[in-house]
Amino acid sequence: MKFSKTHGIFAGILIVLFVLSLTLVIGTDSNWGKTEVSHMVLVSPDGDEINTMLYKPNTATAEHPAPCAMITHGGNDMLEQMGTYALELSRRGYVVMTWDYSGCHNSDIPTGGAETTPGAVSGLPTMGAETVWNTVKSFNFVDFDKIITMGHSMGGQYTMAFALNHQEDVFLQVNLGMNNYGSTENQVHNFHFSNILGVADESALARSENNVASLFQNEQMRRIFFADYTSEADAVPSVEINKTYTVTGTDGRTYNRTAYMPESCHAYYLVTNDAIRTVLYTITSQVGIGMDSGVSSFADRGNISLIWQWKDLGFLLIFLTTVLAMFLTASALLETKAFSGLHLQKAQYISFPRRSRQWYVSLFLLAVVPVALFRAGILSAQKFLGVNISGLWLLSGTNNSYISWQWTVSIGMLVIFLGFHFLWGKKNGGNLRTYGFATSDEKAFDIGYIVRALFFGLATVGSGYLVFLLFSAYTQQGIHIATFMLSAVKPNRTFCVIMYFLFQIPYFLTSSLAFKSIGLTDTDDSRKGLSKAIGLGSAISVGGLFLLWLVFILILMIGHTLTGAAYFAKDRMYIYTIAILPLAIGMLVANALNLYIGKKTNSIWSGLFTALLWGAWIIVSCGGISKYIY
Repeated sequence: MKFSKTHGIFAGILIVLFVLSLTLVIGTDSNWGKTEVSHMVLVSPDGDEINTMLYKPNTATAEHPAPCAMITHGGNDMLEQMGTYALELSRRGYVVMTWDYSGCHNSDIPTGGAETTPGAVSGLPTMGAETVWNTVKSFNFVDFDKIITMGHSMGGQYTMAFALNHQEDVFLQVNLGMNNYGSTENQVHNFHFSNILGVADESALARSENNVASLFQNEQMRRIFFADYTSEADAVPSVEINKTYTVTGTDGRTYNRTAYMPESCHAYYLVTNDAIRTVLYTITSQVGIGMDSGVSSFADRGNISLIWQWKDLGFLLIFLTTVLAMFLTASALLETKAFSGLHLQKAQYISFPRRSRQWYVSLFLLAVVPVALFRAGILSAQKFLGVNISGLWLLSGTNNSYISWQWTVSIGMLVIFLGFHFLWGKKNGGNLRTYGFATSDEKAFDIGYIVRALFFGLATVGSGYLVFLLFSAYTQQGIHIATFMLSAVKPNRTFCVIMYFLFQIPYFLTSSLAFKSIGLTDTDDSRKGLSKAIGLGSAISVGGLFLLWLVFILILMIGHTLTGAAYFAKDRMYIYTIAILPLAIGMLVANALNLYIGKKTNSIWSGLFTALLWGAWIIVSCGGISKYIY
């Protein structure tokens, strides 16, 4: 392998970035050695694995037991989502257990009813909380008079169910972004309770017709807040925001109730400082441990110190390192004897003349189609072109909707390509070779080239995967920034990777062909020409999606509304729209790799396989646990 000076410089940069990311993640997570962070795999009574993380501050000992918070994430997410709260609470002296709830991410699909059978009191399952609790009970460094349970979104339902089932054990239940708690017949809530809904919570806005505050006034909530289960509904007072209520439970003890509305939307509670500070104030003020200096009331929450941003910076750096490792590997591999044959002679340019009317029209269509077909594509996840495809999906979650979006976009991209071909390409020598399907300079078709291209893609993406595995081995976790996730692939998801690799072929293939109309790979071979190709390709492939996401975020955070537009509120489009971020990031990297390698090789195959493998990794990382593969 020829390892050039440039390769050496980039390798050095990657090492520096890797070390820096480890330092930031491990250092912040452990409060620079003051907290022991450990990964634990628990086993439910049914024999199912529950993936957990334990944060144990050094101050928590048998002689000085500490309060313990059991925290779980929202729907189809991962425990890393709640890492922000775990590290902030642990550095304030709290033991924290977070877990992937049953059936999500690295926890097994439930095979029995131990975690899925609705509780007799709550009417809801606990999805791993019982198994976590059985482990917590074995800790001699926990103060069992100060057990806190907390969940985000769907996790709020599961932890609320646990709290209702264990009222003698739970001190405080915190619900973040959730206001529904199963059966309204529950008339006993003998624990402190706080409900937190952001003013821009898109899920709450959709459920309340753009009035989040109204959700605090439903009958169930008012009865909980006033411990009044006998009066006529209209006679139960309204709940005031930011006010602490004290009620008497059926056991004769007094309990607090609080309702808060921080500046946050639903998906970003973990990266919105006001939401994080609200949770920290809620817990520390109730427990009486870990209050920040200068914080004597909720109004003072702005003085609560936060360090979680440094961990997320570390996550960002390791993601950048992973991506750069793939580009470095691709460049170096093409200089090796094994893969140098992937370089083919450059075919004639057949794109529309640059800056011609046809070129601008094609550019416009390529940029608009992914956005214009977003809603239609997302809503095709169950029935695509009239065919029920729901049985295809091996994973649960938004990822399947994004695959159906890709398929819908691929139709649009194919139309663009065919229009280009018959209007221009065919007349100017367009053929399989000029469109990038060449596998040899001499042969019409060389299966060996296809095989080498596949192994090239495996080696390229594999290098990024190895970097990430090394990071994960040291940190014991994956990446979670806002709604973007990246994690190691469990062996039971191997088949899922293969299937989602195949599912994405139409999108990347037709996109590569459609890009030929504007000659993205027809620039000169200089570094500047390569940068132009990647920059323009990235802009038109995901630029519109980023813009749609940004508009949605601005509407939420500034207007605190979904607007009257049914586009966002109808059919739960608010979920898919805010989750554009991981989709756009994943597609940005995939298209950049595809364009880079395609330009280097003058063929579609190596870049296509690399993009597909990266895309499959992203999809499987971000999805719920496999439904069919155990």
